[in-house]
Amino acid sequence: MSLPLSRRAVRAAASGVTGLGLVLTPLGAGAVAAGPLGTDQVDGTQVTLFNINDFHGRISSNAKPLACTLTNQRSAVGASGNSVFLSAGDNIGASEFASYIQDDEPTIDYLNALGLQASALGNHEYDRGQDDLTDRVEPRADFAYLAANVYTDDGARAATPYTVVDAGAVKVAVVGADTEETPTLVSPSGVTGLDFRDPVDEVNAAIDELDAKRTAGELDYDVLVVEYHEGSANSAADGTDPGGGDLFTRIVTETSPEADVVFNGHTHQTYSFLADVPGEPGETRPIMQTGSYGVNLGQVTLQVDGSGDWDAVPAQTKLVPTSLDATGGCTTDATYQAAAAIADEAKTAGDIAAAEPVGSLSADLTTAWAPDRAAYDADGTWQAEHTASDRGDDRASTSTLSNALADSMVWATQQDSYAGEKATIGVMNPGGVRADLFYAKTGGETEDGVITYGEANNVVPFVNNLSTVRLTGAQFLEVLDQQWQLDENGNVPSRPYLALGLSSNVSYAFDPTAATGERITAVTVDGEPLEADATYTVVAANFLTAGGDNFRAFTEGTHLTDTGLIDRDAWIGYLAAHPDLAPDYSQRGAGVQVTDPDATGTGEDPFRLHITKLESRSLGAPRIDTVTVTVGDQQFTAPYRQGEDGTWAADVPVTFPGGTEAGDHAVTVTAGPDTGTSVSATVHVGATVPLWFSDVTSDTMYHDEIMWLAENGITTGWPDGTFRPVTPVARDAMAEYLYRLAGSPHVDPPRSQPFTDVKPGMEHYDAIIWAYQQGIVQGWPDRTFRPTAPIERGAMAAFVYRYAGSPDVDRPTTAPFRDVPADSQFATEIAWLQSEGITTGWPDGTYRPLGSMNRDATAAFLYRLTAEQRITFLSER
Repeated sequence: MSLPLSRRAVRAAASGVTGLGLVLTPLGAGAVAAGPLGTDQVDGTQVTLFNINDFHGRISSNAKPLACTLTNQRSAVGASGNSVFLSAGDNIGASEFASYIQDDEPTIDYLNALGLQASALGNHEYDRGQDDLTDRVEPRADFAYLAANVYTDDGARAATPYTVVDAGAVKVAVVGADTEETPTLVSPSGVTGLDFRDPVDEVNAAIDELDAKRTAGELDYDVLVVEYHEGSANSAADGTDPGGGDLFTRIVTETSPEADVVFNGHTHQTYSFLADVPGEPGETRPIMQTGSYGVNLGQVTLQVDGSGDWDAVPAQTKLVPTSLDATGGCTTDATYQAAAAIADEAKTAGDIAAAEPVGSLSADLTTAWAPDRAAYDADGTWQAEHTASDRGDDRASTSTLSNALADSMVWATQQDSYAGEKATIGVMNPGGVRADLFYAKTGGETEDGVITYGEANNVVPFVNNLSTVRLTGAQFLEVLDQQWQLDENGNVPSRPYLALGLSSNVSYAFDPTAATGERITAVTVDGEPLEADATYTVVAANFLTAGGDNFRAFTEGTHLTDTGLIDRDAWIGYLAAHPDLAPDYSQRGAGVQVTDPDATGTGEDPFRLHITKLESRSLGAPRIDTVTVTVGDQQFTAPYRQGEDGTWAADVPVTFPGGTEAGDHAVTVTAGPDTGTSVSATVHVGATVPLWFSDVTSDTMYHDEIMWLAENGITTGWPDGTFRPVTPVARDAMAEYLYRLAGSPHVDPPRSQPFTDVKPGMEHYDAIIWAYQQGIVQGWPDRTFRPTAPIERGAMAAFVYRYAGSPDVDRPTTAPFRDVPADSQFATEIAWLQSEGITTGWPDGTYRPLGSMNRDATAAFLYRLTAEQRITFLSER
């Protein structure tokens, strides 16, 4: 890019001033001497800038590939070439176990060995606070850590803003900036008194300072590079601007035109493109981020022309995938050998530390094991032959381990040590679970049930940053629906279904036969139905929140925040806080398909629910034998069986109480034996359910009378949907019938209880007190009511007679029935019932006054009591 006149003038002047030995004025810890003033470069001079970002202590997995690639690429530049190795920050923190357990010192030593010359400060450099950074990290680093936008309370810079480094014969000025969000990503106590300002504004101010110093002849540089620990939220193909947020747009369009190259970090995205230089038509400069973990090496080669204009050489400006390529000659290079030796030593020391215990468990805690590797044993337990190196990896089934990891993420955000937004829902991608935890001791463990550092780390070895994102209920539904995988082009990938691990406060029902976007039929969070318009804070690995594994709905959320936590540390903290951790075999989701949606929902025409995915495939899980669907107070149970295709399922007939209105109605699905699974589902009732009882059919004696009782709310039957017509009626239930027949009037509680066996709060209390106050019931001489005793047919006659107001009736002179003498108890009442047509007695001419009154006969009595001759009485009453 072309130089402004002021820069050209300074260069021309500086060409005649040599050997002054001026240095960059120290402005904070880690300042680096600038060296003698340079001269204008010869036309065609090149300099190559190698860059990384967010290495995060990948000392075991990527240290050697990165070192080899850097060594080989330096060799390609040539022995006399001009090159420099830089970083955009987060070199340490969120590290692999071998680096993490040794305070990241192996990683710093490794970068020293590779010749890293300058790095932006990242938020993870502040993981242990400002004092640790300045007293331990920076003194150990042979390179300058830079952040122009970090200030103290009194307005002084708290970090070195820039430095000038030698790239062979070319001097490179480097300006750094950290993310402004750092205080929300680390422990607040560690950065107390620090002010993280707008990175673009502060970078531009630092560039102005550099320019002023050069104009004053205090220093010189040929190329200016900016290292932002900030970047786009998106990745993009080579040569494409990824977009991705207002801040990134400002980095591209507002960073001073003096900057020749802009490197990014923090967001772990991958892009490399040439952007227009603001205010300089026709000029471009590289904008680059390498992804993370050293999987790519950024390379930018600039070449100067006779006018002092440094431009990128397109063929040599690229992202270079890293690999341990011995054919490139790296293994004989002294720099590579030194760096590789540090990595090897770190791994050896890490292996020792890996044996330390961090938690305990009471049984195997595993991934899901598919039927080709596991089966139910004689006790009905899902078991497999396994060794400590095995894992199930059935990613189409949820597991005790993936759900526990989701719980650990929520737990980590809810600790007092975390200053950010607390998460409500945790989500774990199944591919991120890379090992099982077995109860039996292995390796150097001295007893069963011990979880070592190494074992815990191996479960989540990728060391992903955890991010929170706010999703609406509707967006979370999309996330769950995207378990049925489609790539960005709408194609089904090789794994068509990925079962997410979810925190224990989430349950959902799905219909696997429904169309995309319509499969999730019900969701509850903390026991409450998910609200489409409400906002929920979800925590997951940044891999997922960036839309990984085709869960693109995450990217539609708002307030995406790097928590500064990593999954491995959250997991280890959770294990320490939950000793003897037990596997949770409950299923967060269940398939609930209504196979006959046009049913009426009655006993004669029930809905049939096809229930699937209730079994856990984690080792140790019990076989599910039954499925119960609860509708209100009713429960419907069916066996859970394996079909010919190997799929386990139950088909449960479900009915709804008569009078249930059309619409969506909640049901609950549970498993037997009880594993803790409780999934709320929705059944759509197309029309109001007719009143019915499962044991009352059209040919049942007194069918019409029983239905009349139900339609008028005098009886609701039993919770299981039966009426039980030939069951005797208890005395308290008879009082309840009459009470409801009267319209369930208000009852004033008595000053003293009329019966010794009837207490406030007991079932049918109001009905019994009302019946007593109305003179309908009198109880026994011992002041008992005997509420649960079956009512005899003679007493029933008295109840109904008194309910009718004890009408004037002459005492019978002859027996109304051959077993009811005229002078017997209740003869008058029974005679009145006969005269009103309420009872006709038995075909043999008997009334059977001491026999129990059945429920069906009671229905007939009450029905006839309300016949036309009683309408006036009822309306008056």
